[in-house]
Amino acid sequence: MNLDFDKEIERIIKEKTETSPKVLNEIHRIREKENEFIVMELRNAGFKVSDLFDLINLKQTEFGYINILLNLLDSEKVTDPIMKDGIIRAITVKKAKGIAEKKLLEYYNSLTTKREKELIGWSIGNWFEHLYSDSYFDQIKKISTDKNNGVSRQMFVMAIGKTKKHKLEAEKLLFDLTFDKEVVLHAISSLGKLKSKESIERLTELANDKNKTIKKEANKALKKITAE
Repeated sequence: MNLDFDKEIERIIKEKTETSPKVLNEIHRIREKENEFIVMELRNAGFKVSDLFDLINLKQTEFGYINILLNLLDSEKVTDPIMKDGIIRAITVKKAKGIAEKKLLEYYNSLTTKREKELIGWSIGNWFEHLYSDSYFDQIKKISTDKNNGVSRQMFVMAIGKTKKHKLEAEKLLFDLTFDKEVVLHAISSLGKLKSKESIERLTELANDKNKTIKKEANKALKKITAE
């Protein structure tokens, strides 16, 4: 689904149009300063990087930076949401599994503003979807069902579709979330992943929805469920 990427582009455009040039310049100044601080911390540990986003854009073979970045996530010297988002994306790697979960969940639960949750919280959800483990099903479920978490729940809902041990509970939860407009597409997709035959009637209803994107996702899910 490209929906989330499109929303992020819309958010960036809106931010630029609603923010004065003076404020934007200050945001970029702080961002550059914090990026330099993160890079220096990484270099001091032996990692040859010139930008935090090198860890995302270039193939890595050493992953000792995972704990360094986790410790920087709630550092007073790293305040910019884009930098925090970059940290989370940089540790969205298999080597972080079993290391990062507790810290990421604690940090997610510490987020207070809508903007923080939409950007940083969404990326944490993406981490859990990418590196899903049934060990954290209950925590993911709690986040997914709390409407106060808004659209930051989306990738947590996608993660639920990867469960192996909690399929029946996941099916019921995802069925209920198909009535939640903020996560309906992600709930549909997850039901498709689970090949939930119990959801065929509801998905058939959604396959006739007026919303073209919902209709498309529901049909895709139905094809997965009914495929031999």
